[in-house]
Amino acid sequence: NYYDISLNVKGCATLRDSFANYCEVETLEGENRYQAEGFGLQDARKGVIFESFPPVLQLQLKRFEYDFQRDAMVKINDRHEFPPQIDLGEFLSEDADRSQPWTYRLHGVLVHSGDLHGGHYFGLLRPTADDRWFRFDDDRVVPVTRDEVFEEYYGGEFPQATAVGTRARPNSKRFTNAYMLVYIREALSAQVLGGDAPVPEHLLRRVAEDRAEEERRRREKEELANTVPVKVVGDAQFAQHQAFDLSYFDQRQPAANALFSERMPRDMLLRAFVEHYAQRTGQTPGSFRLWTMVGRVNKTVRCEAPLVGAAMDLTLAQVLENRMPRWTEMRLYCESRADGAPADFLEQKPPARTSMVHAKFFDAERRQMRGVGSLYVTADQHVRDIIPALRRLAGLADTTPVVLFEEVKPSLIEEMDVSQTFQNAEIQSGDIICFQAATDAAAMRVPEFFDDVQHRVSVRFVPRPARSDDDYAASEASSPTPEAPVLAASTKLAYDQVAQWLADQVGVRDPLKLRFYTVSPTGQPRQPVRRTATTTLAEMLPSAMFMQPALNGDGLPEYTVMYERLEVDIVQIESMRPVRVAFVGRNMREEHQLEVLVPKVGAAQALMEATYAKIEQHLRSQQREPSGDAAPKPFSLRFYVVGYHRIAHVLTGEERLAELGSPGVSDVVAELCVAEDGGSDSAMDTSDEPRASRNVEVMHFYRDLAHAHSVPFLFAIYADEPWSETWVRLQRKLGMGEKELKNLGVVCGPVGALDLRRCRVVQGTVATGTERNDSPAMDQNTTPTATPPPSAPAVPQQQQSAAMEADSADVSRAASAVSSDNNSPDSAAENGNMCLWDVLQQLDAREEAEQKPQLDVVGFIGLHHVDRVSRHRNLHHERAIRILN
Repeated sequence: NYYDISLNVKGCATLRDSFANYCEVETLEGENRYQAEGFGLQDARKGVIFESFPPVLQLQLKRFEYDFQRDAMVKINDRHEFPPQIDLGEFLSEDADRSQPWTYRLHGVLVHSGDLHGGHYFGLLRPTADDRWFRFDDDRVVPVTRDEVFEEYYGGEFPQATAVGTRARPNSKRFTNAYMLVYIREALSAQVLGGDAPVPEHLLRRVAEDRAEEERRRREKEELANTVPVKVVGDAQFAQHQAFDLSYFDQRQPAANALFSERMPRDMLLRAFVEHYAQRTGQTPGSFRLWTMVGRVNKTVRCEAPLVGAAMDLTLAQVLENRMPRWTEMRLYCESRADGAPADFLEQKPPARTSMVHAKFFDAERRQMRGVGSLYVTADQHVRDIIPALRRLAGLADTTPVVLFEEVKPSLIEEMDVSQTFQNAEIQSGDIICFQAATDAAAMRVPEFFDDVQHRVSVRFVPRPARSDDDYAASEASSPTPEAPVLAASTKLAYDQVAQWLADQVGVRDPLKLRFYTVSPTGQPRQPVRRTATTTLAEMLPSAMFMQPALNGDGLPEYTVMYERLEVDIVQIESMRPVRVAFVGRNMREEHQLEVLVPKVGAAQALMEATYAKIEQHLRSQQREPSGDAAPKPFSLRFYVVGYHRIAHVLTGEERLAELGSPGVSDVVAELCVAEDGGSDSAMDTSDEPRASRNVEVMHFYRDLAHAHSVPFLFAIYADEPWSETWVRLQRKLGMGEKELKNLGVVCGPVGALDLRRCRVVQGTVATGTERNDSPAMDQNTTPTATPPPSAPAVPQQQQSAAMEADSADVSRAASAVSSDNNSPDSAAENGNMCLWDVLQQLDAREEAEQKPQLDVVGFIGLHHVDRVSRHRNLHHERAIRILN
């Protein structure tokens, strides 16, 4: 059972070639033998045999694949022909049912036009048995010819017609080609196509929904063209507004203080709109008048002029175009009649040199701002003259001292000089004056309040997901049910204030035992926020460059911050630094990367103790049998510092922590010391007759000793132990499979040796770079086929071949030297009976005069990993270097 078949395009000219390639039998032999359970590696044949094909056969042409040389995905635009009819009987098994022919006829072609980074999809379908094709391209369905279905979408190149005597130009690629084919078996075509079958109910519902949605969009588009949005702010909205200006006209306006907002006909007269607005708000048309609002250059929205007299006979479109040309919506202010005002006051413009100003009162004790109304002032009037009226509007006592401020722009709130006239203070209609009682010098002032409002956000605090590798995170059992408290505050709020607020919300006694994390756009925690004297809530939020926050019901940007409960306070944690430790268990397959926090200043003993505790916790979690609260069996660890995949020295605990665990330079390895029988390490084994033993370093490399990789370790060798027994113990320590061990070359050498000519080959092959004929696949790839990068000069083919031959000769000479200097004629039996102890003693005697590293080992064992993937990767690497050079 399968849905489709994926066929290769590259290297296959026709669809039949692709099927033959798909069913091609591969012989598994040599290094690529099949691992048969219970029988080991066996020669085998691998291939695909079809028992049957479905009535509708869907074939996916692999037009996209990964290019190893470019290290990127590419599109294959090669020509690939597909027939209108194909017989697939030759690809069936011998016992397949052949009572009816397995002939298939093409009924569908899916086409991709473009490249890897973008394009367009469309389909070519033949819905009936007739040879009539249609192109389904988005919402367009058009008939196409048979030639267009086949020849146009095979891919390949466009032939370029050239005139006689002119230079031929290279053909251009076709980027529009088929990538999926649908065939129907001819014997079952009548059953599959089915004639005039009824349309399924879900398709009828889908068509009806699409038509209804299309009609809705048409009406909405027509409404947008014939209407204009109108927003009106009244005294009720002004009284509740807590921010700058009279009100917000966008999403920042809280839903609880919503404005009048409707779309009105463009040709509606202003007089008719006044009656409509009065009816919707429960007022009479003569109890208010409307003012136009404009945007000033200082980024404020203020009242400009009242709409009275002849303006009442203008249409809304005319008012918008003449009074507010820069906006697509009408913004109006509704001025209500004041008590004691003349009956015709709202029907005419204010007198000359008279301005309407709005007043806001700030209650410093409650930290609330409210609009209290509007006043009319003259240009020659002093600012102090309106103070009694302001006291009455705010309900203050007549003797209460007040201080006045002007809202100049969102970032500038200036205190007013009450001795100036309004003309000298540059006050005009629409300006806003804020005032507060000046009874408490320590109380918050109006500029501070606006600064707080301008930076106010809504932050939701959620617990960080638990981690098993964190040393200082509190366990889940000690934490209450996760909560998500929400804080509405300024981004300038200090770190300690945020921590104290959250500690009170989640029930943590010490706020320093909380750690905060910035959340990425994908919802994952980033690095923890550092606590400093200048850290604020803003440092806990993601940058606006990467994330545009949504607004909540109060118009505040919404953010999420993760927090974590700690066992120790954050001051102590930030005085520590992480050290990367590689923990190796019973064998080298059991490797775990740990991150241990240690003091920035101190001895390595602290690292060793912290690692021991963390590994003990790890081993406890790995126990499979139920053991209750019993601790794991006592174990011992051996610590050493690894630099560039070679052991530098064994840790004693007296080293300085500042010299350990530099990222990318050195690591700390903690090795579990266990023996084959579950006791202590063989090197540390004690018995009635102790055997002489020494440690050697075991390291991994490729091609030469300078190309080291993986984690090295210390291994014990014994006097009078043959290599065959040593190799068995080493196999258990490595934990590798049979196939990996077969492709492993082993050398041994003295301490400090970096040249293979100073080492001895113990078993296997070492200089794999010289074996040009050991694999047919490698012979096919020895000639560079990649195009040089544009920035690199092209190297002639003769120079490339010469360079490769010279390099091969150099490596061959090095391999020959290894064989000649180190008794290479040894047979497998001789190597099995030799004693590695004696060999390393002989090699070490040659190096007595040289200076050696301070590592108590007798030598090293080098494991050369020989595998086709490594050789293939290294060959391409060398080829790229030669081309660049």
